Amino acid sequence: MKGRPILGVISGFMFGLFLGPTLFMWGVIPLHSELMWILPLLGIVLGLVMAWWAPFGRKTSTASAEAMSGPSTPAENDQADDA
Repeated sequence: MKGRPILGVISGFMFGLFLGPTLFMWGVIPLHSELMWILPLLGIVLGLVMAWWAPFGRKTSTASAEAMSGPSTPAENDQADDA
């Protein structure tokens, strides 16, 4: 798995853990709702998905590395000048 799955689990759990009481205080859900237990679990799943999907870290593709470096041989320099 790429990304940071442990960070995703911890942050997702904390998000879900604090979202439940916040929704309760605003009167959106009652305190005895099962959603108070489900939100931290959904936060863990959401954190894992975000850690897997998000573009964390240094990832360089060969096309972007070549574009940054420019032409390296004299033949490529001539072709670049013609374009």
